[in-house]
Amino acid sequence: MEDDRQGPPGDGAEDLDPHLDLISRLPDELLGTVVSLLPTKDGARTQAVSRRWRPLWRSSMAPLNLIADYHLSEKDSRAALVSRILADHPGPARRFSIQLMFLPESLDEVDGWFRSGTLAGLHQLEATNLCNNHYPLPQHALVRFAPTLRVLSLGGCRFPDLARPPSFPHLKQLILYDVGISEGSLQSVISGCRVLQSVSLHNMGFGRLCIRSPTLRSIGFYAPRTQGVTTFRELVIEDAPCLDRLLPVYPDDGPATIRVIRAPKLQILGFLSEGISTLQFGTTVFQKMFAVSLTTKMYTLKILALDSIGPNLDAVIDFLKCFPCLEKLHVISHPQNAMNNVLKFDPLERIECLELHLKKVVLKNYNADKSPAVDFANFFILNAKVLEEMEIGVLHDGSYRMLCNSLWGKTGLRRWCLT
Repeated sequence: MEDDRQGPPGDGAEDLDPHLDLISRLPDELLGTVVSLLPTKDGARTQAVSRRWRPLWRSSMAPLNLIADYHLSEKDSRAALVSRILADHPGPARRFSIQLMFLPESLDEVDGWFRSGTLAGLHQLEATNLCNNHYPLPQHALVRFAPTLRVLSLGGCRFPDLARPPSFPHLKQLILYDVGISEGSLQSVISGCRVLQSVSLHNMGFGRLCIRSPTLRSIGFYAPRTQGVTTFRELVIEDAPCLDRLLPVYPDDGPATIRVIRAPKLQILGFLSEGISTLQFGTTVFQKMFAVSLTTKMYTLKILALDSIGPNLDAVIDFLKCFPCLEKLHVISHPQNAMNNVLKFDPLERIECLELHLKKVVLKNYNADKSPAVDFANFFILNAKVLEEMEIGVLHDGSYRMLCNSLWGKTGLRRWCLT
């Protein structure tokens, strides 16, 4: 920490007191960026470091990073402190994050915050409401911030009912948790974003959601269940030329149908389970994890995660045929499910994935006390010709020595572990 020999900040490092430390000698623009990246309370505390730092937090060179959570203040004083910060800081703002359940009961005050001039040029908006009723996100807030937002994260909110949702020309990440929004509005938002890279839909249900995006790289999703009924019926990837990750988080909860029409760069897929009753890639169709048509192969897929399939070896082999260049396979077993590993395919049949590409297999909830589980693991040990690594999460250690002997005898296997 420097003493009061330091002068006020200048336009560049050459104007500063030579006694300053190396960080303090950085130009105001860089120091302002550092301050803006700190949590709200820590950013404000930099005013006490020295005279050199004192004016930065309240300057336009340090865009406001306002996170109104329990780290900022106690619940009772939080709303007043948010209003004070918005009144004192000149703007612009980098991030505004609020947890509405801890803030004022009157929505008028929150509405006033969204109108504050300090939030001009906002890059990241996070509004979370954990109460039972959806918070109605003000229409003016969405329209105002849309031109500059990079990240939009909403939880427990209701999306404004607009005839035509605003365009988000700079939005890269969209996170929605239990948000009230129509399929048409969400489809319009996603397709209208020019640089969108990631979409996360948590606890969201739709009848049929169609995704078209020239830039989207990742989509993760799970749906709520109402009295055991899946509320997310169908997800269709119509045209996503840059998509490389398709991530059903809790596949047993839906969507019931996933159709991938065009995703030529898809590399990571899963988890998949029997909860997805219909899974389609081009003209290849899986029903309850079994292939009923294998006419389209996806050569781009490298990583696959499967869950809740027993596991059934024939079902897994169907996926290996569909994804011939697969390199990593993750399988979560469920001991309560019966395993059927009596193979129905011709053992002389050449499976490209096993012959040339599969390098790592991860088995979770492996039950070494049951011979079908041992047979399942042994299949990959014996048939994956380029397998380099095998990781097995063992439920019971009673009879895994048989598996250890198989692993020790596997030539080319560089690493294996039992956990």
